[in-house]
Amino acid sequence: MKVKLTPLNIVSAIFLVIAVLMMLEKSPAPSEKTIDLSRILMWFSFLIVLVSFVSDQIFRKFIPELRKIWAIECAFIVFTIILVFIIKVSIY
Repeated sequence: MKVKLTPLNIVSAIFLVIAVLMMLEKSPAPSEKTIDLSRILMWFSFLIVLVSFVSDQIFRKFIPELRKIWAIECAFIVFTIILVFIIKVSIY
């Protein structure tokens, strides 16, 4: 079986490690009216892992060549980062 390492695999692995580290981190006892930002970021990291894994599987299904997968997935990651920054700037 041939293993294909792709950019979305790398993103999935990085955010999975971040989410697990946040899960294992001890946080102080939350008060009733505070929002636990670390939990929100942990679940956001798990969501990124899920989306990047599913996207990677979709790209692999429709694009057979590894070189094309790398190009398209890198473009997808850059486009997503730019889109997040545009949304962030427009909200704030």
